[in-house]
Amino acid sequence: MIADASGHAIELGIAPGHDHELPYAIPLLEQLPGVPKWVVRDRGHTSHVFREHIWSIGESLAIPPQRYEAPVACPARIYNNRIVVERHWA
Repeated sequence: MIADASGHAIELGIAPGHDHELPYAIPLLEQLPGVPKWVVRDRGHTSHVFREHIWSIGESLAIPPQRYEAPVACPARIYNNRIVVERHWA
Protein backbone atom coordinates (compact mmCIF):
# COMPACT_ATOMS: atom_id res chain seq x y z
CA MET A 1 0.00 0.00 0.00
CA ILE A 2 1.12 3.52 -0.71
CA ALA A 3 -0.29 6.10 1.68
CA ASP A 4 0.09 9.82 2.22
CA ALA A 5 1.49 11.30 5.45
CA SER A 6 -1.98 11.18 7.04
CA GLY A 7 -2.33 7.45 6.43
CA HIS A 8 -4.83 7.69 3.57
CA ALA A 9 -4.32 5.10 0.83
CA ILE A 10 -3.22 6.33 -2.57
CA GLU A 11 -2.44 2.98 -4.25
CA LEU A 12 -3.09 -0.55 -3.06
CA GLY A 13 -1.78 -3.88 -4.22
CA ILE A 14 -2.42 -7.32 -2.78
CA ALA A 15 0.23 -10.03 -2.92
CA PRO A 16 -0.66 -13.71 -2.96
CA GLY A 17 -0.68 -15.28 0.51
CA HIS A 18 2.84 -16.70 0.69
CA ASP A 19 4.59 -14.13 -1.51
CA HIS A 20 6.73 -11.39 -0.07
CA GLU A 21 5.49 -7.87 -0.86
CA LEU A 22 8.87 -6.52 -2.00
CA PRO A 23 8.64 -7.67 -5.67
CA TYR A 24 5.36 -5.76 -5.95
CA ALA A 25 6.70 -2.53 -4.42
CA ILE A 26 8.43 -1.07 -7.48
CA PRO A 27 5.47 -1.57 -9.87
CA LEU A 28 3.19 -0.04 -7.23
CA LEU A 29 5.45 3.01 -6.90
CA GLU A 30 5.54 3.38 -10.69
CA GLN A 31 1.75 3.90 -10.70
CA LEU A 32 2.11 7.19 -8.81
CA PRO A 33 1.72 10.36 -10.89
CA GLY A 34 4.76 11.99 -9.28
CA VAL A 35 7.77 11.27 -7.14
CA PRO A 36 7.01 11.00 -3.41
CA LYS A 37 9.19 12.87 -0.98
CA TRP A 38 9.90 9.79 1.16
CA VAL A 39 9.56 6.02 0.80
CA VAL A 40 9.23 4.50 4.26
CA ARG A 41 9.21 0.74 4.81
CA ASP A 42 10.04 -1.49 7.72
CA ARG A 43 13.24 -3.47 8.17
CA GLY A 44 11.70 -6.58 6.58
CA HIS A 45 11.61 -4.83 3.21
CA THR A 46 15.26 -3.91 3.02
CA SER A 47 16.90 -4.85 -0.26
CA HIS A 48 19.88 -3.43 -2.11
CA VAL A 49 18.00 -3.63 -5.41
CA PHE A 50 15.02 -1.78 -3.94
CA ARG A 51 17.24 0.90 -2.36
CA GLU A 52 19.13 1.46 -5.63
CA HIS A 53 15.88 1.75 -7.58
CA ILE A 54 14.47 4.34 -5.18
CA TRP A 55 17.67 6.38 -5.20
CA SER A 56 17.90 6.18 -9.01
CA ILE A 57 14.53 7.89 -9.44
CA GLY A 58 15.40 10.62 -6.96
CA GLU A 59 13.32 9.59 -3.97
CA SER A 60 14.45 9.69 -0.35
CA LEU A 61 14.36 6.44 1.55
CA ALA A 62 13.75 5.60 5.21
CA ILE A 63 14.30 1.88 5.67
CA PRO A 64 16.57 0.76 8.51
CA PRO A 65 19.11 -1.92 7.64
CA GLN A 66 18.88 -5.48 8.87
CA ARG A 67 21.02 -6.13 11.95
CA TYR A 68 23.65 -7.94 9.86
CA GLU A 69 23.89 -5.17 7.20
CA ALA A 70 26.14 -2.14 7.11
CA PRO A 71 24.51 1.03 8.46
CA VAL A 72 22.60 3.24 6.02
CA ALA A 73 20.99 6.62 6.51
CA CYS A 74 17.49 6.27 7.93
CA PRO A 75 16.13 9.47 9.50
CA ALA A 76 14.43 8.49 12.76
CA ARG A 77 11.93 11.37 12.59
CA ILE A 78 10.66 10.08 9.23
CA TYR A 79 10.82 6.37 9.98
CA ASN A 80 9.07 6.65 13.34
CA ASN A 81 6.05 8.35 11.72
CA ARG A 82 5.24 5.17 9.73
CA ILE A 83 3.09 4.18 12.71
CA VAL A 84 0.46 6.68 11.47
CA VAL A 85 -0.14 4.53 8.40
CA GLU A 86 0.09 1.24 10.28
CA ARG A 87 -2.47 2.35 12.88
CA HIS A 88 -4.81 3.63 10.20
CA TRP A 89 -4.93 0.20 8.56
CA ALA A 90 -4.78 -1.95 11.71
